[in-house]
Amino acid sequence: MTDEAKAVDGTSWGQWVRVGHDRWEIVRRSWTVYLRNTHELIRLLNVPASNLGVSLQLMGDDREATAPFWEELDQRLHNLLSSAVSLVDHTRRLLKYYEPDVPTFVAEYGRRNTAVTDMNETSFLRDFRNYLLHYGAPPVVQNMDLGPMTQADTTGHSIKLSATRLLEWDKWSARSRRYLSSFGDRDGPVISIDVVAYANAMSTLFAWLFDQRRAINSDENVLNRFGIAEA
Repeated sequence: MTDEAKAVDGTSWGQWVRVGHDRWEIVRRSWTVYLRNTHELIRLLNVPASNLGVSLQLMGDDREATAPFWEELDQRLHNLLSSAVSLVDHTRRLLKYYEPDVPTFVAEYGRRNTAVTDMNETSFLRDFRNYLLHYGAPPVVQNMDLGPMTQADTTGHSIKLSATRLLEWDKWSARSRRYLSSFGDRDGPVISIDVVAYANAMSTLFAWLFDQRRAINSDENVLNRFGIAEA
């Protein structure tokens, strides 16, 4: 430091670090909730995909026997989509806090986040949350592929969402509407495929995000603001 350097503002520095720490913890906890909800939904969808007896039961007419599965699917979908939106909002709050002092960090997050938001799966799932909130229940359709299986432990059963019925809602974003329109009349997004694609993209993004936590406090702009010399 030169003789003209500012004195260390320890009180403000400590408060700045503490507030940042609190927001990081909120994002971390929110991320954990999102991951748990993702794993729980995928686990549920994997049951009929790997158990022929369950898949045949779900394809049958005994609604009383299958009701617990479909009720849990509704629950898991709601939990996942709600936690995904909460995670996005909590992360925005974190970024807003750091933007005045570490704009390069926020800009790089924005660049990486764009790669996620440009995915059809991201647009659809985030809009789908509003569909469930404001319009209706998941329009589920089942499919059983009876052809040769590429994996011995699969049944060929998949759970989709009817694109035709989803498109009855008029509030889809342009990207989501194009995505849904790409499916045939009796087809639609396979829930597990879209959820896994989105989860993988978010995992890459948030692995990078959490790696930045320690470096932020030693950013040159932050050190200059509080009059702290680099070691």
